Amino acid sequence: MAAVIALEHTRMRPGTVAEALLAWTQAVVPGSVARIGPGCICPECCGDAPRQRLEQALIALPRWAKPYLYGLILPIDRRFLARTSPNPHASPEWPWWQQRL
Repeated sequence: MAAVIALEHTRMRPGTVAEALLAWTQAVVPGSVARIGPGCICPECCGDAPRQRLEQALIALPRWAKPYLYGLILPIDRRFLARTSPNPHASPEWPWWQQRL
């Protein structure tokens, strides 16, 4: 928590990581408010923007703190992978979550 708080007070705004984690959960987990729609390209709807913010946080955190945040993100990522399929038209340069349908 201390590393996330320090990150949010230096490189992000306070609450960014929690908001992104909640938004990613809502986009991925069945029964939540936001759902992944077929062919949707809206970042807030399909989960791209929240997952990108989480990735930015993971990159910026100190090495010792990354596993703690990733431990919260990993189960949601696994659900996302289970509910989506590879996009054959996606660029390999895109983040992995943008390469899914």
